[in-house]
Amino acid sequence: MTRRIFCRILLVVVAILGLFVLSSVAARGNRDTAFERVKAVQEAHTNRLMAIKDVEGTAIGLDRNDQPAVKVFTAGPGVRGIPKTLDGVAVEVVVTGKIYALADPTARYDRPVPTGVSTGHPDITAGTIGCRVKDVDGNVYALSNNHVYANENLASIGDNVLQPGAYDGGVNPGDAIGTLADFEPIVFKRRARNEIDAAIALTNTNLVGTATPDDGYGVPNSETVGAFVGQKVKKFGRTTGLTQGEITGVNATVTVGYGSGKTARFVKQIIIEPGDYSAGGDSGSLIVTDDDNLNPVGLLFAGSSTLTVANRIDLVLQRFGVTVDNTTAGEPPVLTTIEVSPISATIEEGQTQQFTAIGSFDDGSTADLTSTATWASSNSAVATVDASGLATGIADGATDITATQDGVNSNTASLEVTAPPPPPTLTSISVTPNSATIEEGQTQQFTATGSFDDGSTADLASTATWASSNTDVATVDASGLATGILAGTTSITATQDGIPSDAAALDVTPATATDTVTITKAEYKLRNGELNVEATSTGAPDAVLTVYDSTGAVNYGQMTYDAKKDKYKFKKRGVTDPGGFVMVISSLGDSATKTVKHK
Repeated sequence: MTRRIFCRILLVVVAILGLFVLSSVAARGNRDTAFERVKAVQEAHTNRLMAIKDVEGTAIGLDRNDQPAVKVFTAGPGVRGIPKTLDGVAVEVVVTGKIYALADPTARYDRPVPTGVSTGHPDITAGTIGCRVKDVDGNVYALSNNHVYANENLASIGDNVLQPGAYDGGVNPGDAIGTLADFEPIVFKRRARNEIDAAIALTNTNLVGTATPDDGYGVPNSETVGAFVGQKVKKFGRTTGLTQGEITGVNATVTVGYGSGKTARFVKQIIIEPGDYSAGGDSGSLIVTDDDNLNPVGLLFAGSSTLTVANRIDLVLQRFGVTVDNTTAGEPPVLTTIEVSPISATIEEGQTQQFTAIGSFDDGSTADLTSTATWASSNSAVATVDASGLATGIADGATDITATQDGVNSNTASLEVTAPPPPPTLTSISVTPNSATIEEGQTQQFTATGSFDDGSTADLASTATWASSNTDVATVDASGLATGILAGTTSITATQDGIPSDAAALDVTPATATDTVTITKAEYKLRNGELNVEATSTGAPDAVLTVYDSTGAVNYGQMTYDAKKDKYKFKKRGVTDPGGFVMVISSLGDSATKTVKHK
């Protein structure tokens, strides 16, 4: 009897446990299904919501009742036009303030530098080294944001990246830890669908390590995990150091402001709270799971006073074809030798010669130390050498160039500086064309070619002194451009360094008329000396008509054009008697005469 009762009780317990397990599985399945439904609703309405003034973004999250909901981020309270539900899904409004890329307007670390510390392009303030990544060929890179390493698309591939960033005292090229290798361009358009703000800089294991500073989380896992609402995460960044937070939104669409005043829309983003999880200068930080696994989840790039925004790390790594490098090492390799090249070179005074320094380490690796070694010239009166190994010739002589780092001296490279050869001597000048004909008012370009005692030639048109033998016929300017004045002949010559050219003949012929002038009135009043002349020109109104006496020696002045009557007029008192007729000359080449009627 007792055994039968026990069996019945056992069956009841098993049944209850089965119902509990089934209900738990069903609840988890229902929650996943609910999130998928909320995601579909969010994506269907995001563009309309983002069009509302002061809406900064949307995401999938949990409402106050711990139920899946569409979260709408706003710049401030009281934003109108946001519905309470969308297709039956609850809408929760979260006041975040404006969302900005977190570059900040703290110090230099020994190489190899840890991750999570100050870095940046020379032209930006400072951000954070997220982590070290590697490709299938074994190349290693420092990972951060586009706006940290690529200056919001403005940088060029090959530009240096620094540690620390320029705001924190970084100097280019002395503090370079790598060169920009690739970046995903940010599209600054209203309906753009940016997914990542990321860039990588080519470096080496002697310059960038894999672990954060000692007060950080250490070395991240190479295996990434997907983000989900409620996930606990942490990061180590330049400004706020090690912080913990919780993912409160996924699949977020947000509008992000950049320091240049531009904005960009991002999709598929991760939202982390609380607000003090990050601050300006933390951009580029790697976000990992807040557990012993330290699986990468996202790449921090923006935030507001209440939340942080991150790219999905899987999308970032796929874009560049890299994986997180979690290689750990003991003591860094020791520098053993430095080889400077070229071992000998010759330059002239004022010229430069680039030297390079390659370091060899006790683990068999090598590294380019050109930008980090200390350079020296044994005779700075002969040549100097700057911090990047660029030598400049000063005076005739010889000097030794060396590089030193970590107490290791390089081999000696010899540099000879020679005086530049004397400039060649000008022997003759040839002017072309050697003859030309133009009309009055036209121009002719002459060129002067100099021949030198070393067999070389040069264009002297802009440096020679030009002259016309008869400036009444034609003038010539400093560039060899001659202008015809009056019909006749003149010679054009060029002189430089006391060497005269051969003479080029220039004939100036009367200008060909392009209009027809007719004098319709020519009167002169003897009592007051008033001259009254009227004329027409087929070149009106462009033609300029001038009145002369019968000899052509007296210029009475220009006529005035009457547009309504389409004629030129001249009236002036107190002039000398023009004689039997007057002459009118047009600027377009024609002329006419008419007998003067005396009154």
